[in-house]
Amino acid sequence: MRLSEIFAAFQRPQPAAPDGGEAAGTSVRSSAGSAPLNRSLPSGAERGGADRLPDPPPLDDEPADIVAVSREATFTLAASQFDPHRLTPDDMVDLAGLLHDGGAIGPADYALLLNGPSGSYRLSDPAQPRDAIADWQDSLANSMARPDLRSVNAGTRALNILGRIAAIREQL
Repeated sequence: MRLSEIFAAFQRPQPAAPDGGEAAGTSVRSSAGSAPLNRSLPSGAERGGADRLPDPPPLDDEPADIVAVSREATFTLAASQFDPHRLTPDDMVDLAGLLHDGGAIGPADYALLLNGPSGSYRLSDPAQPRDAIADWQDSLANSMARPDLRSVNAGTRALNILGRIAAIREQL
C-alpha cells in the first residue's frame, strides 16, 4: 500500500477542470510518480479566505452613538433656563440637578446647592423667588467675620457656580 492511497482517503475530492484535466493549483504529484494528490486546504483558503464573511460586530447593551456634553455647554444651558438672582427652592433643585447630570458639578457641589447657604432653605414663602447670589454673599460675609473656613469654602464654591451662570446669562 502506497502513502498516496492512504492520504487520498483523507482528502476531499476536487472538481475536474473543464477540459477533463486537473484543476489548476489543486493537485500535487507525489514523488513516486503516482496519481495526483489533492491538497487538504479548502478551496476558499487557497484564495486567501475570499469566501469568508467578516465577523459581526459584538453585541452589547451600549448604544453606538454616545454624545458627551461639555461643562461649558451645561452651564450655558443652565443660564438659558435659570436666573440666579430670581430662584425659588424648586428652581434651585432643578438647577443643581441639571448641572450635576450634565457633569458640570460634582456630588459635593450638588449637595451644597441643594442645602443652600444656611444648610437648608427655610423660607416663609417657598414659592417666592429669591436672589441666591445675595444669599450666598451674606453667608460668605458672616463666615469671614468669624473664622469658619468650611463655610467660607462652601460660600466661595457656590458663588463661583452661581456667578458663572449669571455671567453667561448676561452674554446671552
